[in-house]
Amino acid sequence: MNSLLRPFMYVALAGFFASLIAHIAGYMGIGKPFGFDPWPLHMGIFAVWLPAVLLSQRLSKEFPQKDMWKATLRGCPPWMKRALYALFGYALLSFFLFMALDPKSGNEASTIRGFSGHWLIFYFAAYAILYSAIHVSENETARRCKNGHFIEANDKYCRQCGEHVGSVIEKSS
Repeated sequence: MNSLLRPFMYVALAGFFASLIAHIAGYMGIGKPFGFDPWPLHMGIFAVWLPAVLLSQRLSKEFPQKDMWKATLRGCPPWMKRALYALFGYALLSFFLFMALDPKSGNEASTIRGFSGHWLIFYFAAYAILYSAIHVSENETARRCKNGHFIEANDKYCRQCGEHVGSVIEKSS
């Protein structure tokens, strides 16, 4: 399965860097950083976001809802999680500044800068989710209850909280 996920992960990473170039170019007043409109990046998000959402649901299904992002990103290194959260904050700030300062400018570079902040977060989030899914499937062999506690292979109930965990789940390859 990982061989199917890797191309999506690399496309998400490429989309992130292309969005970063478009975003920086927007600050520099360049409306067409690649020699053409960067608007295909807007649609490209869907190519990587659909698998990312499906994987996120799979990665977090056995965890409490409040820990969804923690469970989804458990296969990521700490720097990647921090970068994702920082990008999320930056994307919000960038959008609010765009709406407050540039809504009527009609400047193409400004509009691209406003949208590319969203592209950054969606592409990087997709990259992080895909990265996590690949590394969790390669490295995590222990089972967990819905509360995140590690459980033994043959346990039907968590020894810490008593949560029913069902029958043994085989590791998928």
